Amino acid sequence: MSGIGVVTNPRSRRNRKNPGLQAQLAYVLGERGALAAPTDLDALEKVIQHFRDREIDVLAINGGDGTNHVVLSALLRVYGDAPLPKIALLRGGTMNTVASGLGVRGSPDDLLGRLVDTYHTQAPFQLAQRSLLVVGDKAGFLFGNGAISKFLEVYYEDDDPSPWSATKLVVKGVLSALVNGALTRRVFAPVNARVSVNGAPWAPTRWLTVGVGSVDDIGLGFRPFFRALQHPGKLHALGFACEPMDLIRQLWNIFRARPIDNPNILEAVTEGVVIEADEPLGYMIDGDFHQGGQRLEVKVGPTLQMILL
Repeated sequence: MSGIGVVTNPRSRRNRKNPGLQAQLAYVLGERGALAAPTDLDALEKVIQHFRDREIDVLAINGGDGTNHVVLSALLRVYGDAPLPKIALLRGGTMNTVASGLGVRGSPDDLLGRLVDTYHTQAPFQLAQRSLLVVGDKAGFLFGNGAISKFLEVYYEDDDPSPWSATKLVVKGVLSALVNGALTRRVFAPVNARVSVNGAPWAPTRWLTVGVGSVDDIGLGFRPFFRALQHPGKLHALGFACEPMDLIRQLWNIFRARPIDNPNILEAVTEGVVIEADEPLGYMIDGDFHQGGQRLEVKVGPTLQMILL
């Protein structure tokens, strides 16, 4: 058998605001596949196993970056070494950074309609290859600890997080850095850790943040990991062992996807990064927060065929 498998997150903000969206998606999908709305990880893995048994051609995910991360992590656990289906992102969440970076625009039902129409007519999909990054049994496209993770913590404290609220937070962060305000002290609290890349240690042991990406865009048009697209099958790693204002001064280069010019900001194209500390390390993958142990290994994972809708 074949077809399209759709996983939708019933708890996402957009689905809660539009309770009829799941029915809309099911109507658009029709008999071309199966739609599921699992409410926990066990149910999700059973859905993915069903899709694997059915040998679906396409897995469409209706959620934001966090939902995509959870579904793709389950996909790798269930499929193992088996060939993976093509992936379509339906932009059903608050943060749709990866989809936006791929140029995917539209509402979930509109995007699914385009997907079904292309599949039904057997027209070729326009595809882009993007590798996953893997931390333990978790997979995604963007990793960060320290300032990256803490910035998102503050962002999610907003009652209605949005690109506009993220932009305002960036501006507040810049202003706070000028006077070493409370926001700067919270977001830029240093992380003490030993970092090695490609098996070789980076000298600093005090970091504002270590970030790794297999996609270039981290949101609002900022593209720090642009080398990942220049080197398919690799990750782009950045380590900021600088002062907060040094990072702020590099925002224009990051926005323009240009090399960063600061001796205390290290970068590398790599297949893996190891971070070790004397206490447990918190981190985020694609906007979802996790608590790790004293050693984290971020490594390149399988390359996905992403459908450009």
